[in-house]
Amino acid sequence: MNRLFKRLGLAFACTLLVAGSAFAAYPERPITMIVPFGAGGSNDLPARVLAGMMEKKLGQPVVVQNVVGAGGTQGTTQIAQAKPDGYTIGFDPTGALCLQPHMKELPYGVDSFQFIGMATQQPVVLMTSKKAPWKNIEEMVEIVKKAPGKYIVGISGKGNMSHVPVLALAKHYGLKFRYVPYRSTPEIMKEMAADRLQFHADMPVALSQYEVYGLVQFSDKKVDNLPMPNSADIGLNKNFIMWQACIAPKGIPADIVKVLVDTMREVVNSPEYAEAVRKLSMNPWWMEPEQAQAFYAEEFTSYGEALKEALEK
Repeated sequence: MNRLFKRLGLAFACTLLVAGSAFAAYPERPITMIVPFGAGGSNDLPARVLAGMMEKKLGQPVVVQNVVGAGGTQGTTQIAQAKPDGYTIGFDPTGALCLQPHMKELPYGVDSFQFIGMATQQPVVLMTSKKAPWKNIEEMVEIVKKAPGKYIVGISGKGNMSHVPVLALAKHYGLKFRYVPYRSTPEIMKEMAADRLQFHADMPVALSQYEVYGLVQFSDKKVDNLPMPNSADIGLNKNFIMWQACIAPKGIPADIVKVLVDTMREVVNSPEYAEAVRKLSMNPWWMEPEQAQAFYAEEFTSYGEALKEALEK
């Protein structure tokens, strides 16, 4: 009888051991954070700030993986199709989430993601080469009107946030640009420095990284450290605000979502994070998952309408 009890006790202990290992505290290995644009660009830099601060609190590496291609949709697709176990998350901007699905059939849409929270917010800025023959938006409009199709806009994808705001501006003034796609912001800026293209719309951080200056910020409210007119000043009355969110594939377990949300909330609301992203000319912007999910649905519809209007002849 004693032997039987010993065997039962041993079996029960083994069961507890297996269960304990199966339900070990998350995370127990490195987490991959997919950024759907190139290294060193305006989406990559804040992602690395967030990843570095989150990994200190999670106790596991948060490794940024750049998946470049198709205007951000290649990396965003990988996020949507990843195993929903908390070990693949994404750092995704407005364009790939809200504009690209209106341009073409994609394996993701407005219901494909679990939002962890919002991370940053800033207006899109139209930038130009310092070698360009104009010094402000008024001079640019005058010169470009005289040479339709001569001047080139570098874009990181058709129908994304480097493209649609410029389409809206061109329609507003009756301008004709040429639009040439590139794989990343650094590649575009290299071409701009060589005077092979003249314009690019991007986040404000690029202004301090490259030999460019801003012509207009696409927002009805000016950002203090951006000394240029906003869209309201030129009568455009269009807002193109670039936000970046931390997302995960749909179906991620609620307990893992809670760990990620609690960690990200603490980071984004910290003075250290605010200081780091403001050095990138970005604003920290926390939003709880439920709010972010609802906001995303609104933005998805709004940007679809903006894209349709910009493409109308």
